[in-house]
Amino acid sequence: MKIKKIYSYVFASMFVATMGTGMLSCVDLDIPPLNIVTDNEILTSRDGVTAYMARLYSMLPMEDFRYVYNKGFGSGDAPREQPSCWSGEAISRDVTGVRYESFNAWNHAYTLIREANYLMEELPNYASHHDADDIQHWIAEARFVRAYAYFALVKRYGGVPKVDKFIDYPAEATIEDTQFYRDSEESIWDFISSDLDYAIENLPLVSEQKGRANKYVAAAFKSRAMLFAGSIAKYNEVELEYNGARVCGIPATRATDYFKQAYDASLIVDEGGYELYKGEWKDDDKEAQYTNYVNIFLKDTKENIFVRYFLYPDNIHSFGTVGQSVQTSTGGSHSEICPTLDFVEMFDGFDKDANGHFECFDKDGHYKLYNTTMEPFANCEPRLRATVLLPGDEFKGQSIELRRGIYVGDIENGIEPLLAIGTTGFYDDQPQYSDDATSLLKLSKNDVNNNDPSTWITLSDGTQMPRSGKSGMMYNPSTGCGISGFLIRKYMDPKQTNTDWNQSSTNWIELRYAEVLLNRAEAATELVALNAENSTAYKTEAYRCINLIRERAGADLMKSEGDLTIDQVRKERRKELGFENKTYWDLRRWRILDDEQNSKTYRTLQAFMAAEATKYFMDVKLQEQNYLYTYDSRYYYQQIPNDEIQKDPNIKQNPGF
Repeated sequence: MKIKKIYSYVFASMFVATMGTGMLSCVDLDIPPLNIVTDNEILTSRDGVTAYMARLYSMLPMEDFRYVYNKGFGSGDAPREQPSCWSGEAISRDVTGVRYESFNAWNHAYTLIREANYLMEELPNYASHHDADDIQHWIAEARFVRAYAYFALVKRYGGVPKVDKFIDYPAEATIEDTQFYRDSEESIWDFISSDLDYAIENLPLVSEQKGRANKYVAAAFKSRAMLFAGSIAKYNEVELEYNGARVCGIPATRATDYFKQAYDASLIVDEGGYELYKGEWKDDDKEAQYTNYVNIFLKDTKENIFVRYFLYPDNIHSFGTVGQSVQTSTGGSHSEICPTLDFVEMFDGFDKDANGHFECFDKDGHYKLYNTTMEPFANCEPRLRATVLLPGDEFKGQSIELRRGIYVGDIENGIEPLLAIGTTGFYDDQPQYSDDATSLLKLSKNDVNNNDPSTWITLSDGTQMPRSGKSGMMYNPSTGCGISGFLIRKYMDPKQTNTDWNQSSTNWIELRYAEVLLNRAEAATELVALNAENSTAYKTEAYRCINLIRERAGADLMKSEGDLTIDQVRKERRKELGFENKTYWDLRRWRILDDEQNSKTYRTLQAFMAAEATKYFMDVKLQEQNYLYTYDSRYYYQQIPNDEIQKDPNIKQNPGF
């Protein structure tokens, strides 16, 4: 029997992790207060095993509120640069282009795998101290954790070394025992599938504690993982063979099998009693549907399958800081997540041109005028308003003013376009607007104090108005502003009063039932495209799942199964899962991120007041900072950290690095 010494600082981290994963029941560790604790003290008691589990769950490589692309998982740093700002969902002052991970995800995942392997091997040696069912459940949990870690590896690097046993280095193993060749990418996906099948078969129906896995968590995660594998088999074009293994790429012939595994796993979740949350939802009531959708992310509901729980003040994050508006911020940074017009245009319910873009002009080519900045969105599906904070909408009892400036020109014959379509740079960089004395646009700039009434503009009705809205572009450049004309609404809690750093405790929903339905719909649609058996039934089920999602969102239902295409399924997925750190990985597995981000500048929607009319108009504008996004397709298979290759000369680097 191996004796593993665990130092006391590890136990300190376990106590914190217990709170961080939602394991909030009292854990009284009956363990001697030693500086060094052996597995005999840990694995002989339920509390000891619970503490060990807490550590495993705290280490899950989860892209949650505390994930930072250059720091890692669970980083204490403020996450200014959110994944949604790399995917086209949003832009940020601090994200000036494409971001690539620069931390060692490889080491993090293998550390977790080592801990999981140890528990699986050692628990049976303590069978006399526990019920047989408990041992079975805990080993199944460890296999779920291991599958989660391998998923984090394979989606980044492709085939990696498959380590399925505990290696006690340097106590019992040599350095050579720690050096492996990469296994094929296909075999790693199959290994994940096998671990999850074991977890589905052996985990309890109900989690032992909140934040831990059960049968349905494992099934939901399998639906995600196998959907990813199927996409790689179908869409990936990069191949790398080394030491007899195809370490990058999966045979296209496996696509049908993986998509079917994803589909079948999603059906298992249905047995668990999960459902789309509709607690406040009412038919034909947009306000109720909006409130309902907001609460999906603020309440603990039957839609939640797997959640990372946070609890103030011990385990917190800063998402409520970076997503806040200037008006509602009490400290820290803010306005760091500004949804793009490109994202907003995916939603239904506002005027669009023939290309599906926001229509800001009337039939004569003049700007449409509105009584409020919310008016263009009056008929939008409520899901949009609950996902994106629209200009002029209310949050924390205030109308959030995302106005760019004031137009002081004549409006008798309509307002002509301010700039030619595709103009880059700031409005006041253009010759016609560069001289404030003669410009028809009155804008807040670095040298204009918007709080000084002497700089305000008098409207035709005598009202004096600051040049830009309180949360709008350039209102206060030193402390941030809404640079896209929008801010984020999803996950933002109006009850959070202190928005300074590390004050947020909103829970992270890692898996919810809506994603499972979307996984099923996508897998089914892919199976139809691959002419799989039972294609008619797959088509019907995909159509049903998409309409369930759309109904809850307040969107119009699709009229017939024939209307459903893979592009529409993907679009629905991007809308429903927006700002949940899923889209970036979806674009990667579909292998379309390099097409979407090819010298790409994202579009914004800027609101202006027309002083003479005392009405608003909206202007579509390329991001004024003109940040360019060009995704390097090499990163579909990320660079394996050089430190890891130096440790193990058997590891072959990915193509292009």
